[in-house]
Amino acid sequence: MGKIKQVKPHIRTMLNHISFRMLYGRIVKEHQYLSSLHYNLRVIGWDDITFFPDGFAANASLLYLLFKILQKTKPKTILELGSGQSTKFTTRYVKEDERSEITILEDCEEWYEKTKPDIFTSKKSRYICSPLEQTKFGKRKCFWYSTKILAEEDKTYDLILVDGPFGARRNSRIGIANFIPKIIDEKNFIIAFDDAARIGEQDTIKAIKKIFRKNSIEFVEFHVYGSKKQTCLISPNYSFLGTN
Repeated sequence: MGKIKQVKPHIRTMLNHISFRMLYGRIVKEHQYLSSLHYNLRVIGWDDITFFPDGFAANASLLYLLFKILQKTKPKTILELGSGQSTKFTTRYVKEDERSEITILEDCEEWYEKTKPDIFTSKKSRYICSPLEQTKFGKRKCFWYSTKILAEEDKTYDLILVDGPFGARRNSRIGIANFIPKIIDEKNFIIAFDDAARIGEQDTIKAIKKIFRKNSIEFVEFHVYGSKKQTCLISPNYSFLGTN
């Protein structure tokens, strides 16, 4: 994400970040993910990609998870919410895979212009700058991208990466729930959430799980712990992704 909005963390978010799994993730797993990522990038010839997994950027566990998903599942359609370090990976994949395409939504114009030169462009990559507007999910107010493409296009996505827009203390990024299950193939989907240790993201994950249950959509949930936590909701055919 580009535009950083300071949000006072919820007490449960702070407690989550000092849990055993998060501390182990920071001290041990983050280094392991980074080492494995560097090795595998060399193996497939992506070692020319420069990335900086620090600060507010995508961390090593997210980039490793994303790389693993791209290489193991070969998604044909990708939706990336928020742009940055991860976009270098997704657009490189789409440029090299003739069957795939990607839509990237970014709300910050300054970050959009800064990121655009660093991504891999192709005819199948659509990078859209879409300022935020206030909307609702049920009775909850939230901010969401002003573009209408998710509502108007008849398209499903094999992989959805939820790393935008900016986070909120509660019901963070919940605007994506307005489009579930419309934009997924109920038998073939991966939804990956970054910043999943935050209570706001957990609110949104719970809302989407409730939608799945209401619509009798089978899913598997797993988590990845590094310097940040990622949570994935996937169709059962991708259960192998949850194993290390």
